Amino acid sequence: MNRFFTTKRLALILTLTIMSLLVAACSGDDGTIGPAGADGAAGPAGATGPVGAAGARGPAGADGAAGAAGSRGSAGPAGAFGADGESTTAGVTLSVNAVAQGTAADVSVWLTGFNATESITVTLVAPDGSTSVQTTTASAGLATATISPTLLGKGLHGVIAEGNAGSKASAALNIK
Repeated sequence: MNRFFTTKRLALILTLTIMSLLVAACSGDDGTIGPAGADGAAGPAGATGPVGAAGARGPAGADGAAGAAGSRGSAGPAGAFGADGESTTAGVTLSVNAVAQGTAADVSVWLTGFNATESITVTLVAPDGSTSVQTTTASAGLATATISPTLLGKGLHGVIAEGNAGSKASAALNIK
């Protein structure tokens, strides 16, 4: 009997016995799951990840409510009566339609569509109704005049060209 229980065999029998007991212990029924434990403390924040691709555009939102109506402004003073309407052929063109008050550069007035040698009166009408008049004569229906805005006050000025044969045209010059 001495030979049957050698140290190696005893160690093998003991190992197999322990293994059998472990298998038997692990093969039991699952049993019931106990209640969940409390949440652990939050870990430190991780590094910021890369920005993802833009998502698809969502549907348009509903229109918002209309805003309140603004208050009505007061009426300004009545303007001066305008000149008679322009003819269908005569024209007035200004080199600039607006200049700063006190500008030293002259404004060119080009007159077109008048009769071949018509005498033309060019009247500059200021916002206060005052006028400045100059005359020129058309050559082949064309003429030029010059307005010096240096002393003109701010506002919209009328430039009216009237020929002695009935041609008439106008333009506006804004002094800012």
